[in-house]
Amino acid sequence: MPTVDDWRPFMAPALEHGPVWAFLAVFAVSPGAPALLALVLERRLLRPRHEFTAFLYGDPALAVSCAAGVWLTDSQRAASVPVTGWPAVAMTVPPLVFGLWQGRWEVRTGLYTRAQLLSPTKIWHQAVVYPLLTYLVGSSFLRGVTSGAEGPLRWVVLAVMAGCLLFWIAANVHDRRHPSTGHPPYEWRQLRPLASMDAMVRASAHETLPDAARNSPGPGVNQRP
Repeated sequence: MPTVDDWRPFMAPALEHGPVWAFLAVFAVSPGAPALLALVLERRLLRPRHEFTAFLYGDPALAVSCAAGVWLTDSQRAASVPVTGWPAVAMTVPPLVFGLWQGRWEVRTGLYTRAQLLSPTKIWHQAVVYPLLTYLVGSSFLRGVTSGAEGPLRWVVLAVMAGCLLFWIAANVHDRRHPSTGHPPYEWRQLRPLASMDAMVRASAHETLPDAARNSPGPGVNQRP
């Protein structure tokens, strides 16, 4: 009978087919899927002035770090790259819980409206990006560090992995000091945003929201002052 000790996340195979597939898997989670959701559902193209630095540049850096960790593991012909069992649970469940908690906290503190929280890209970020990227990048980093590889090249690859992670952290620190609009308010019943990102940027400059963005998608919606 299967137990938690045997559990493998569904995305684990992405780490078993070499560094290219590992890179593509992380890049698909973010920024790939958010870019597609923004285009199809939110009817917009991602623009640097609308997005967070950690999303546009930090997440691709995580993809590089993941690929480097897989390459380092493959160089030693390791039997298994993905982390399984309880360590895998620890890499997926807490990040998911944190993402859901953070979304609620951001609404309660006025960082986002409820309509923004319900946008496709925001839902993807809070419920999918956190657990998937934590597992993929964390698993490859752990396996890469413990792979037993030797020689100067090992230290070069480890430096790449660490450098990419540090860049992602620095990008997050930058975003805390220079917040972006990030996500448009969204109306799921009509499958359209309530305001354009350009309008949101202009409104945030004057500390107000466009009228459309204030339309409540349901009772009890939190709104910015």
